[in-house]
Amino acid sequence: MCIRDRPLADPSGLTDLDWAALSQIVTLMWIFFPLVIIFAFSMMFAHAFIPSGVDTGLYPRKLSMLRLPLTIVGLIALAGAVVLMALVLTQYPDILRAIWGEMWM
Repeated sequence: MCIRDRPLADPSGLTDLDWAALSQIVTLMWIFFPLVIIFAFSMMFAHAFIPSGVDTGLYPRKLSMLRLPLTIVGLIALAGAVVLMALVLTQYPDILRAIWGEMWM
């Protein structure tokens, strides 16, 4: 990957290797976002909708048994999202710096 001293002004300055790295980053992001959505919805159902519905009598008490599996699914999705973000930040810092200049805003 190309290492530059300053950010690029336009995308035409990217090399083939830079575009390949960007393609991999975008692929990882397409995997990242569904994992975050799975985490959010599983936690919302496990810790908001199910307890509230069971307490009000809208849902049967047996539905409370789904809380633990939903929480586990959510935590696995969160762990996957954290790993993907760490991969992007550690594997591709050169291309990210070449485009944005500063990693931490």
